[in-house]
Amino acid sequence: MTRKYEQHGMRYTPEYSLWTNMIKRCTYKKYSHYKYYGGRGIFVCDRWRHSFINFFTDMGLKPSDKHSIDRIDNNGNYEPANCQWATRSEQMRNCRVQKRNISGVTGVIWRKSRNKWRAHIRVNNKSMWLGTFSRLDDAIAARKTAELKYW
Repeated sequence: MTRKYEQHGMRYTPEYSLWTNMIKRCTYKKYSHYKYYGGRGIFVCDRWRHSFINFFTDMGLKPSDKHSIDRIDNNGNYEPANCQWATRSEQMRNCRVQKRNISGVTGVIWRKSRNKWRAHIRVNNKSMWLGTFSRLDDAIAARKTAELKYW
């Protein structure tokens, strides 16, 4: 008897491994990263959760070994309209705002010691400080301008 996962012959592929890990982090409470996915209410759509073939049909082969699955909307689910292949550096541009960040914008932080806003951006794994600002709007504008320039 052939098991269902063996029918497609892709059990040992990177795509299959990625698919199983995606399901684990969204459904298994004992999985190490569950709190960041299933614990936040992120789930895998039924089409993908129950069929690797559907997942593979929608996503295709990874473009390279450096690519992994990325949710376009970090608070959205794993589903065809919200997923793409992306490199680690591309994914780093798509991070959710940290809980302690009161600005609501990634890369814009409040510097209590100086009573000012500071903007920064990561480019090629290096942090670039964009300036210190009295007004939040100015810090956000600097960040958005840098995103357009460097990304």
